[in-house]
Amino acid sequence: MAGIDLQPADKAVFGRLKSTGHITHSLRRVMTQQWNRCCVCGKAVTHNRPAFAGYDTSGIPLLVGAECADRLSELATPVYWTGKLDLSVPDRQFVWRYMDFGKFVTMLKQRGLFVPAADTFEDRFEGAIGLANRQVAWDQFYLDFFRQAVTTLPPGVPPQVKSEDEIEVECKRLLNDFKSDSRNIRKTLVSCWHANDGESEALWRLYCPPSTLGIAIKTTAEHLWSIGAARPDVLVGRVHYVDFAKAFASNDIERIFCKRASLRHENEVRLVLSNDRKHPTPGALIPYDLNLLIQQVVVSPFAPSWFSETVSDVIGKYGMGFNVRSSELADEPFY
Repeated sequence: MAGIDLQPADKAVFGRLKSTGHITHSLRRVMTQQWNRCCVCGKAVTHNRPAFAGYDTSGIPLLVGAECADRLSELATPVYWTGKLDLSVPDRQFVWRYMDFGKFVTMLKQRGLFVPAADTFEDRFEGAIGLANRQVAWDQFYLDFFRQAVTTLPPGVPPQVKSEDEIEVECKRLLNDFKSDSRNIRKTLVSCWHANDGESEALWRLYCPPSTLGIAIKTTAEHLWSIGAARPDVLVGRVHYVDFAKAFASNDIERIFCKRASLRHENEVRLVLSNDRKHPTPGALIPYDLNLLIQQVVVSPFAPSWFSETVSDVIGKYGMGFNVRSSELADEPFY
């Protein structure tokens, strides 16, 4: 735990409570949305000190700093936020999904949200660490890290005599295992949404061009979290856009929230679920009451005038009651 600054107040929390590892959907949501800010006092946790995620006596999930940890009756896990991505999205943030009409009808028929695996997307950089021409630098960084880890033993552990060749073999094995495990990130299940208070003409043209009969569905980040209520592993978070010529993507599950800087216009929010590691699936359906998810259905500004009535008719045939309106981009100007 190099770089972690444990103060007496932090040690007192660890002395009183032992981590249970009990992370529910509601606690994961609080951990993501609060990131490094205490639920009780609202203060940011100091750099390199832990926050504490757990539950109060009523089972309410909390993320607190050491100074407010007396509110916890169960410690699920400490959270070392330093160096992690801030994925938080305000609950009331509107998010949009643009799609052709066929995909919308499939969604109605399935009565839920289909979440595909990231490796089925067109973007070759999904789950990428960085550019191929910078891989040597990344490998060298982690080889140095593993050399330090292999040769630095915890206090009280008898030293082990290893030759430089043995150390090098061990470090390369660790690096290869790390990279092999890292590639599994591309199997993660991902649903992509656009964060915006209003419509985006660029995304209309990208996903529902003039030759396509398309719609957009509008909801909130809070509703995306609700979809995954039965899955404790669900994460809803904003995407970070990385200049891969200068930086690498984050590690662990957070890397699935990293995309190329050239895609910044997407302003993306993602709902992410883990996939089965041994038997990954190309996608999974999350059954959900779409009347609770979809606040509004917006008809493409490029669609013919008769299309709005067709959309409403199809929605009614599936027993749904969404609010359907025409795109604001179809409004007429005056001069």
